[in-house]
Order: sequence, then structure tokens, then C-alpha cells
Amino acid sequence: MNIDQRQIDALVGNPTESLAVEMKQWIDPGTIPGQAKIIRAVFALRNRNGGFLVVGFDNHGAPDVANQLADPRASFHIDIILGLVSRYAQELFEVGVGFSARDGFEYPVIVVPPGVQTPVAAKRDLVDGDTRPVKIGDVYFRTLASNGTPSSSVAKPEDWREIIGICFDNREADVGRFLRRQMAGQDHTALASVLWGIAESAPIVLAGPTLKERAKGMLDDE
Repeated sequence: MNIDQRQIDALVGNPTESLAVEMKQWIDPGTIPGQAKIIRAVFALRNRNGGFLVVGFDNHGAPDVANQLADPRASFHIDIILGLVSRYAQELFEVGVGFSARDGFEYPVIVVPPGVQTPVAAKRDLVDGDTRPVKIGDVYFRTLASNGTPSSSVAKPEDWREIIGICFDNREADVGRFLRRQMAGQDHTALASVLWGIAESAPIVLAGPTLKERAKGMLDDE
């Protein structure tokens, strides 16, 4: 995927957490705790319709210099991050990894593109001894519902309306793009005339009782 280096540089130069940007202190993708944090953050950003995971900073944007990894480019190689998505995401999606230098240190930024049409859930457990930091069926979401500040957590009932709305908006956008491709160069007036003719010739269907009316009828019969 194409990565905008100017955007990566801006995120590292002035990191600020938001619903579309999550920041983590240095984590090691080679450890189970590190993998769990990456999975939860990346899945939550995908369900939020894309964003960025900036690694190496605390929640206030201060660099975590004390825990700097020896070779961030090796630790956050794209194959490692894609491997986590492939292994734990019930529906695969693309991710990218960019890097930017600041004060002599390199910091990775995981890029999650927009376009989610089905909520991404974990398809297997991530086991760490007696605990499961990622559980099969978990749906993570960047939300304000947990504590009033942006955070990645398992979706709560109040999050689902927004998740479904994001997915439907992306589906509608896809349909719109499809129609624009198919209709490019076409005579829209002629197409409208054809559609109007189909509508006029369609048989009239008598409307039946609504669901509310049917439910009321059932209750009245009791």
C-alpha cells in the first residue's frame, strides 16, 4: 500500500492521540504482550475505519527513549505485522508500516486503511500462560465509551450503532463507485428514461400489513 511519508513524519514529529491515532510506548512484536497490544490496536483502528498506531511514545506524546528497541525496522517488519493480522483477524485487511526519525531514533507507524465493510473480530485466542489477552470473537473499537478518552477496547453495546454505521457507509460508497464506473460515458437521460419505463410497467403490489400492525393483531387475538 502507498504510505504518505509526510503524514508519517508529522505523526512522529507531533504525536497526538485521537480516535484515529493510537500511541503506545515501545512494545516488542516478538513477545505475546506486544502482539496482544498490536492486535487490539490495529483491529480497533480498522473497525473505526482506519488510522495509525504510533509506537515509541506515551499517551502525552513524550518519546519512550528508555525502552527503545535495538532495531525497530526489523522488529516491525511488514511481514511480522501482516502475519499477526493474517493469524488473528477473521477477515483479512491490508496494513502498512512507515518509519520516521526523531532526535536520532527511528519510530514505526502502523497504517490501517479505511474501507471496513464487516466488523473485524478475532478468529482465535492469543494465549499467554493462564490468560487470553485476545479472545476469539472479540471485536475491538477505538471509542470514547470506556473512560471518556480515546482508547481501544472490546466493543460495548453503545459502540455497535457507530460500528454498523461505518460499515454501511463504506458499502454505500462502494456501490456508488461501481455505478459511476459502469455509467461513465453513458447517456444519463436515456438511462433515466429506461428506468422510468421499467417502473411504470411493473405490476402494482398491494401493501400488506406492517410488522407493527401484525404484532398488534396477534396481541388482539389472545
